[in-house]
Amino acid sequence: MSADAHSALSDEFNLAATTIIRPQSSTTQRISSRKSVTSEISPLLQREELTTATPSGAVFPVEAGYETSQLQPDIVSSSLHKVQTQLQHTLTDQISPLRLAGHLSVLGVAAVILILSQIQIPEWNLALDALPNHVLAGQRQAINDSGTSRLFTTELGGETGNLESLQRIALPFTVIPEHAREAIARHTVQAGDTILDIAAMYGLQPETIIWANPAIESSPDRISIGDEIKILPLNGVLHSVKAGDTLSSLAARYKVSTDVIIGYKGNALDDANTALEVGAEIIVPGGQKPLASQQVVTTYSGPVPTSASKGSGAFLWPTSGSITQKYWSGHAAIDIGAWTGAPVKASDGGYVVEAGRGWSSGYGNHVVIDHGNGYRTLYAHLNSFFVTPGENVTKGQQIGTVGNTGNSTGPHLHFEVLYQGVRRNPYSFLP
Repeated sequence: MSADAHSALSDEFNLAATTIIRPQSSTTQRISSRKSVTSEISPLLQREELTTATPSGAVFPVEAGYETSQLQPDIVSSSLHKVQTQLQHTLTDQISPLRLAGHLSVLGVAAVILILSQIQIPEWNLALDALPNHVLAGQRQAINDSGTSRLFTTELGGETGNLESLQRIALPFTVIPEHAREAIARHTVQAGDTILDIAAMYGLQPETIIWANPAIESSPDRISIGDEIKILPLNGVLHSVKAGDTLSSLAARYKVSTDVIIGYKGNALDDANTALEVGAEIIVPGGQKPLASQQVVTTYSGPVPTSASKGSGAFLWPTSGSITQKYWSGHAAIDIGAWTGAPVKASDGGYVVEAGRGWSSGYGNHVVIDHGNGYRTLYAHLNSFFVTPGENVTKGQQIGTVGNTGNSTGPHLHFEVLYQGVRRNPYSFLP
């Protein structure tokens, strides 16, 4: 071989080696295309050596490991491209950002809770001596009877503080204690007033109201608008002194001790030997007296009508409305407030034994029905009634209308239930 041929062959070899070490882009594309071809051939052919051509046309074998090392950058580039594409789709989605914000918010709240749970809040022990003197004024005074002040202590150095640590809480306002009323008050009856309402208004028992007012003691319903009623300052009895009365006799009569009567300042009594002035009013605190018998309406006494029906014993409400006065010891009935003209019905079947007009001892227009089984019912203060004595009535039949006649302070129905002549609580018989 000549020197020129040897030199040409050496140059060709160097060029081929350079191409193998640093292949051109065209060579890489060929290898990539060969990869797709070789992935489809049999595993036996995949073991064969690949060849690459130099620019001069020379062909040299290429090992399989070389192909793998050259394809790794392409795999990384393809993966990055896929991640970038997916990220773009995520950012362009209209719902995903909202979901992402929600997840981030939950994570943020969980992080804050976790941080706060690890924080220990210090215990504050404040000494009262550090407060201004004007706040601690009166620190050595006792707790007043009204209970509006509070005292408290602090522990200093593990031991209970002394008097300096016992302080009174500052009040932002002045408390003026209420003084008990000692004199007898006067109440003017208003529309709709009842004895129960008046008693509740002054914090008294209804018996105290009637025991202080003899005019209504036998009939608590006998109050009218404009009447003036005496109101005692406490529960008890008001006694008007008569000739021969003594403190001992009053104490025995109202079931209290003489000390109770003397001890009440409103009576202005020095001792048990103090003479009582006739006509003077003495308040007996906690005193009791028997209730006066209440008036019963005179009823029909003629023969029982042959057509009279007998009651069933099951009563119904005579009218609709609200209870304005319930049954109590001084009012053996219930008052049902309603508008004037509201229908009043027979609570059970029977016959009419009384149908009166006018004052009628304060009842006003009223009807009494005998149910033929020992029971009678009374319907008072009616505006009008549509039955006559001796007339047979059926259960639920309208017998009149609600009114304000007689001794009444407002339109209502006064309803009584009597058994064998004794007043009973209507609540016990109504559904």
